This record gives sequence, C-alpha cells and structure tokens, in this order.
Amino acid sequence: MCWKQKKNPLWDSGQENSCGFCLYANVLANGEQVICNKRKNLYTISHTCRKFRFDILKKDVRRQKLPDFGRYSKEQFQL
Repeated sequence: MCWKQKKNPLWDSGQENSCGFCLYANVLANGEQVICNKRKNLYTISHTCRKFRFDILKKDVRRQKLPDFGRYSKEQFQL
C-alpha cells in the first residue's frame, strides 16, 4: 500500500504555455501585452515561443477555502 499522496502539479503538461507565465516576460500596465527580455519585442499575453520557461512566481496559486464547520453542531457528529 502506498502512503504517498498524489501530487498536484502547479504546471501540468496539458496546460497551454503563454507569455504571461514566462520567466523572460514582463507584463505592461495595460495587462494585455508583455515585453520579452529574450526576444526584445512586444507580444500579447497569450503568445507562445520556443524560449518559454515557466516562472512559478507569476502563477496565482491560492489555498482552497476550508468548509464552514460553524453550521454543524456537536450533536450531529455523535453516534
């Protein structure tokens, strides 16, 4: 029996690459374009190139909310 939990990857291989998550891209103030430091050009956030390197700090990862246990009473959990 395996006791290891299944890992939840932050970037799965099925997810589409985009310059919004690239290490070399800086998002402009309008939020729709990025400046690529590798290619020295402007691109849209959804653009993809061969120089793509995932930057984990650019992904918005948030914790899941805990369920509201306040609506249950102790009597509901007794046998």
